[in-house]
Amino acid sequence: MFSEPIPERVSAVRFVDAGERLAGALDPAHYKRLAEIATLLPGGTAELQGSRDPFGPQVVRGTLQCEVRLTCQRCLQPVDVVLSGDIRWGLARNEKAAGQLDRELDPIVLDDGELWLRQAIEDELLLLVPIMPMHDMCDTGWTSDPEPESAPARVSPFGVLSALKTEQGPKGE
Repeated sequence: MFSEPIPERVSAVRFVDAGERLAGALDPAHYKRLAEIATLLPGGTAELQGSRDPFGPQVVRGTLQCEVRLTCQRCLQPVDVVLSGDIRWGLARNEKAAGQLDRELDPIVLDDGELWLRQAIEDELLLLVPIMPMHDMCDTGWTSDPEPESAPARVSPFGVLSALKTEQGPKGE
């Protein structure tokens, strides 16, 4: 179903105004920045659809689904993590127009009317990568220090003052 890879770029006007739909595979060879921190495993997919409300912004909505191999931060062994996210891009011609988009949309500034799909998808994937990837159950062989059985009661340095006060009695006697 998703055998064709996502194209590098598309004409934003044609894609959005025609309400085109695009679904394709995420080829690991196309995502070099992601490869610096994770290994994109085969089988990842992206589905995108362009749309435009009358007098509204150009919008691309869709989903990303893939699996990456990272290093577990507990045991330093490989761990496979599923990355899944929704895409809500608002397309803009320049930075000023990007600042005026709804907050629910992630702004994408077009390059001469072209939407660089792979670059934008790679940005989304990088945002989905967890900061501290870990196995759910990870045996590192590390155990915490045992809790002390019973700590001796510490004597307060002000206890002596309290004793002197009770020996003298209340003021005025």
